[in-house]
Amino acid sequence: MKKLSLLLASSFLMILASCTDDTGDIIPTSDARDKFTGDWLCKESSSVTPFTINISKLGDGDSLLIKNFSNYGDLTNTYAEVTVNSLTIPFQKIGVTYIPVSGSGIYSSAGGTDKITMNYTTDGQSATAVCTH
Repeated sequence: MKKLSLLLASSFLMILASCTDDTGDIIPTSDARDKFTGDWLCKESSSVTPFTINISKLGDGDSLLIKNFSNYGDLTNTYAEVTVNSLTIPFQKIGVTYIPVSGSGIYSSAGGTDKITMNYTTDGQSATAVCTH
């Protein structure tokens, strides 16, 4: 009798589980890096001339590749890591002359304008760049 009760209970649970709506179980995932990617026009505090950077995803994790960082040229790549709306530029040496860089940035969007504000040091000099998309 115990086996029959267990079989009936198991059958009832399977029928009940098959009747539930699974659409609520799907959680859409997005890549936090998406908002950072593309070409950005930057104005740096230490320079009068604006310049363009290109940010692309690097690998499957949270990494980005920034080309022309601080207007050092398209062949100069700088790596950054993203967490939600912020990026971190870990200490690294870039370019053929191994320029030391590090810093951070914040993504924001207001009035239809996307913006990244970055504070960093390059070769011992502090700078702020405001980049718009």
